[in-house]
Amino acid sequence: MNYNEKAEEIFETVTKRKKYIDKVPSNISQGESGVLLYLLNSNNNVSQSDLSEKLDVSIARIVAIINTLQKKELIEKKIDANDKRKTIISITEAGKEIITQRKKQAIQFIENVIKELDEKEIEQYIAINKKIEEISNKIKG
Repeated sequence: MNYNEKAEEIFETVTKRKKYIDKVPSNISQGESGVLLYLLNSNNNVSQSDLSEKLDVSIARIVAIINTLQKKELIEKKIDANDKRKTIISITEAGKEIITQRKKQAIQFIENVIKELDEKEIEQYIAINKKIEEISNKIKG
């Protein structure tokens, strides 16, 4: 098997599929969505450096995203009481609403796609994706 050829084929299909999900109507970018989703699913008091590490995005990019989200009033920034050098980020109610709505729309799109598959295909797809995630995490270290 030519693994490079198969990797290119997978890359193409994943990239095309991602474009459809990214087209879910929203006034926030993909990067902003990632930050909001992480904040929604976390303890909601996260430092900029934690965001950078967990999302695997440069601190400069995180700062830019945070500033944009703050202007849109979707997050709040506070100075850490224990460490004045740290900025703590939390999601606002407006931020929770917008990311919850975007997630709901994306799930609806995915649901419409997988309705065309049988149950066994769906379960195989989920299992393969979980395995790829495990391997990716192991390789990344």
